[in-house]
Amino acid sequence: MNRTLWPYIRDLAQAKLPKAALTLTLMIVLGLMEGVGLLMLAPLLQLIGLDTGSGALARIAESLSRLFAAAGLPTTLLTVLAAYVVIISLYGLLSRWETTTSFGLQYEFMVYLRDRLYRAIANCNWLFFARSRASDFAQALTNEVDRVGMATYHLLLLGAMAITTSVYILLALRLSPVATGLVFICGGALLGLLWKKTQLAHQAGGELSGAIKGIYAAVLDHLGGMKTARSYGAEQQHIAVFAKLTREVGDKYARINANRAETKYWFDLGAAVVLSTVVYVTVEVLKTPTAELLLLLFLFARIIPRFSQMQQLYQGFANHLPAYATVARLQQQCEKAAEPVPAVAEPVEFRDTIELEHVAFSYDRSPVIRDLDLTIHAGETCAIVGPSGVGKTTVADLVMGLILPDKGRILVDSVPLDPQHIKAWRSLIGYVAQDTFLFHDSIRANLLWAQPDAKDEDVLLALKLAAADGFVADLPEGLDTVVGDRGVRLSGGEKQRLALARALLRKPALLILDEATSNLDVENENRILSAIETLHGRLTILLITHRLAAVRRADIIHVIEEGCIVESGDWENLTAKETGRFRALCNAQGINSTTTA
Repeated sequence: MNRTLWPYIRDLAQAKLPKAALTLTLMIVLGLMEGVGLLMLAPLLQLIGLDTGSGALARIAESLSRLFAAAGLPTTLLTVLAAYVVIISLYGLLSRWETTTSFGLQYEFMVYLRDRLYRAIANCNWLFFARSRASDFAQALTNEVDRVGMATYHLLLLGAMAITTSVYILLALRLSPVATGLVFICGGALLGLLWKKTQLAHQAGGELSGAIKGIYAAVLDHLGGMKTARSYGAEQQHIAVFAKLTREVGDKYARINANRAETKYWFDLGAAVVLSTVVYVTVEVLKTPTAELLLLLFLFARIIPRFSQMQQLYQGFANHLPAYATVARLQQQCEKAAEPVPAVAEPVEFRDTIELEHVAFSYDRSPVIRDLDLTIHAGETCAIVGPSGVGKTTVADLVMGLILPDKGRILVDSVPLDPQHIKAWRSLIGYVAQDTFLFHDSIRANLLWAQPDAKDEDVLLALKLAAADGFVADLPEGLDTVVGDRGVRLSGGEKQRLALARALLRKPALLILDEATSNLDVENENRILSAIETLHGRLTILLITHRLAAVRRADIIHVIEEGCIVESGDWENLTAKETGRFRALCNAQGINSTTTA
């Protein structure tokens, strides 16, 4: 547990040191004020006629009488009670301030952790991100950070209670060192006996994090695959899997609560035995005066339950602390996989060529691209075709700089695509993927996401170029129409045309279309292709597809198989080769050299 505790404390102090220092100061002041309030009981007991003897309590009463006299106040019941009210009023004001500050510290620390983790996720390299589960990120950013907040809440309460209890103990020591020492020894022994329960709480908290990670993954997977599940009539399978995971999470919570309840039971029982023993020793052995005995009993009645409460708070802290380890571990993994940050970002211009020279790339030691040489000239439409799984999308990722080659290099106008140039290079690219992602927002907001400073005339022009202006104008609210979750209110063709418009709004030097029409019907595909045709020669287009009819008008077509280019040429040249690989692919798709696109 210590391996997690100290990094947590360090992070809390580094993130919010001023507020943490203020919170600690207020806790100390409140503890001292509560002690001063208790000291007021000494003269009060004298004033109501109880014998304070000649011990510590009498000396405390005399000291307070001298303090009242120095202030020009008589030591009467009215003045003592008035002083007590003033102290409690100040205590209440400071307590309100401390509570507000503590909650502020808790929630600001949660915001700090979320921001830091999300920044690490956003800056990690694409390969790491693609290999990770989105549910792990979602769970860490939401539930786990919330649990860290609860850990902070328990820690702050524990700190406040520990300070107050320390003041009580000091007062009790002043009155009767023997009785207080007995309470302290017995309380410490009781905590030691129940220490194993606290260790179990920490272990159970770690298991809970794992169980919640599983249920987050199931939620995202099942909701995303609900249409498929219904089409197969497999709803009951989803329900059964989800119910099992829910029961596991419920069992973890039940185990945590049972452990907490059992610990509380034994501690309360032990506290009753300790208090009874101390009372007996104080009365029968030490022969403590009545007034002092009453004050000691009052102090012990508050100290012993606080041992129990502190143990419960620490156990709650131990339950939630593993969430911090989960968040910190994921952040470290993301930072370890972060894209290199250059000291100086260099500008990039694309006027002539993009060159891939002897490029090789592997996923998990499985070669995808092997010694690839490819040149894309500015202003041309370059198509990369081939069966699924041969590395076409990997080529697009390499060109965008999302992944870096294991061997070889990529050059833009003879400038190597390295960390100093990647950010600037991506700002020149418009990208349209096979799976269009739209936010649950208006059409305008979805388009401006790619170019926040674009004007309305730029938006309308991009829609027109993407052949999307017509259907947008026909919508009841036009550009302000909310598209729904992932664009559910739009057809596939409409979503793809909006995605194309979003890419064109950037006024890119390079437009990459990665299987952008593969999921569309012929009519919508032709609309997209017609829109692309109007862009021919106006910007550079990299068209990646396995549907060969889409590349008829490309200036150059590269056929890729097993990570290598096996054939290149335009449509006429490639279809004219009777034994060519491109022609064989065309025949497999029912296309010949006279087929229209």
